[in-house]
Amino acid sequence: MRRNSSAAGRLVDSPAENIVSDEQERRVPVVEERARIEKRVVERKVVRIRTATKESQQILSDTLRHEEVDIRRVPVNREIDAVPKVREEGDVIVIPIVEERAVLVKQLILVEELHVQRKVVQQNVEVPVRLHSTEVSVESENSPSGEPT
Repeated sequence: MRRNSSAAGRLVDSPAENIVSDEQERRVPVVEERARIEKRVVERKVVRIRTATKESQQILSDTLRHEEVDIRRVPVNREIDAVPKVREEGDVIVIPIVEERAVLVKQLILVEELHVQRKVVQQNVEVPVRLHSTEVSVESENSPSGEPT
């Protein structure tokens, strides 16, 4: 079923679609608004960055460690049957020194021993060193439009 509008503004039901009406058709335009976002780059702030290297003298302290040895010759002059091995007696290393001597009979004689004792020596030292560091300063300037930022 089709509805026609009359000039007086009332609706008339038409039983068939083929009926032609004398009345004028009215058209109502449909309007649509659309929104759009646009972006642009705006310079807001100018920043100046400066770096400077500064040098300073400092004294660094530390403890250095090294070992020293005392070597003491101990005469033995004793006849032995075999070459003794290197041995440790406490903190002393004993290194046997042997020689063969011509006698009527060949004998192995322990002539002397080297007694080597270790000592730990510590020494405090101060060494001047040159250190560098960088300082950074940032300055803000007004924007090109003259407004403070």
